[in-house]
Amino acid sequence: MKMISIVVCLLLLGGAEGKMVNPGYDTQDKDLYAHLEKSSEELNEAVDGLSEEQMMFSPGADSWSIAQVVEHIITVEGALQGMLQNKFTEEETPEMRSEIKITDEQILGMITDRSQKMKTQSQFEPSAEFSTADEALEAFNDQREEIVDFLKDSNVNLRNYINEFPFGKIDSYQTVLFLSGHTQRHVQQIEEIKQSAGYPEN
Repeated sequence: MKMISIVVCLLLLGGAEGKMVNPGYDTQDKDLYAHLEKSSEELNEAVDGLSEEQMMFSPGADSWSIAQVVEHIITVEGALQGMLQNKFTEEETPEMRSEIKITDEQILGMITDRSQKMKTQSQFEPSAEFSTADEALEAFNDQREEIVDFLKDSNVNLRNYINEFPFGKIDSYQTVLFLSGHTQRHVQQIEEIKQSAGYPEN
C-alpha cells in the first residue's frame, strides 16, 4: 500500500530498540496537541518574515532551499494524514498494543536526529511550488489546522490503531508524534540553511 510505504521510508531514517512504556490512552491527550502546536510555532518562527531571496536560496546544487523544505513538510504531513484517514476506517486492534517495541520518546528522538540522514523518495521531492514565506506558511498552516481538526473530530483511540511495518509496529498516536517531529527535524534544516555561506542578509 502506497501510504504504508510512505511511513516505512520515513521511519527508516533511524532505528530504535526497547519495550513500549505503558502510555495513557486519552485520545484527546493534551501532550499530543501541545507537541503539534509547538512544531507549528517553530516552523512559523523560522520562516516568517523571510524575503523571497532568502526563501529561494540554496546552499548547493544538491541542497534544498527553505521554500523547498517547507513544501516537503507539507507533502509528508498530507501523506501521513491520508494514512491515518485510511487506518481509521478499519477495526481497532488493541490486542496488538503489547507488540509495540518502540516508545514515544524513541520515535521523537529518531526523527529529530539530523545525524541520521536519508534521501527522500521521489514523491516527496519538492518542486518549486512556493517562492514567498507568506504563501508557504499559509499552505502549511491551513493543512496543519485541517490535520488537527481531523484528529479531534475522529473520536477514536489512537493507541488502538496499530500500523505494521517491516521493523515492527507503532500506533497512530506515535504516527502523529512522528509527523510533528518530522517538522521539527526540518526546522533544524532551515536553521542550517540560514547559517550557510552566501545566505542573503535580507
